[in-house]
Amino acid sequence: MAIALTETPAARCARYAKENHFIGVEVNQHDQIVLRAGHVDAIQMPRPLGDRVRTELLRLHEPTPTIENIDTGFLTFLTQRAPTGDSRAVHILPTLFKYQAIRTVHGSLITLPGPSDTRRIWMEEPIDENRPNFDTLATIVLEAARALPTAC
Repeated sequence: MAIALTETPAARCARYAKENHFIGVEVNQHDQIVLRAGHVDAIQMPRPLGDRVRTELLRLHEPTPTIENIDTGFLTFLTQRAPTGDSRAVHILPTLFKYQAIRTVHGSLITLPGPSDTRRIWMEEPIDENRPNFDTLATIVLEAARALPTAC
């Protein structure tokens, strides 16, 4: 995604909708670009877990749009829609794990990097509609968490 130096949030938002098929993406009252979960979902996690997940996704040659929140150090991985009726808890890992992964629930907001956003950047930019299956990413997250120390 080529970025114009003078791009506005509205122009970036329109590009996300056209190029990446982010249905329902909009600019909110704070000039942030937000996407309501449903057509696209996400799993967010702390950097230590996210780095392991990202390494595995790269090894599998699985393109996964990944947002880094500079302030929190969390990584957000965008996925295809979660299965209809998916009943997983918001915290998708059992409590024994030191790091937790949080999934979006239908209707929650995912904030996407904007042209002047200083808090969020793309670590892996979206390409068309290439996003992993939600269940595939959830499985990779669980396996990555098993390789890290537990909370106890």
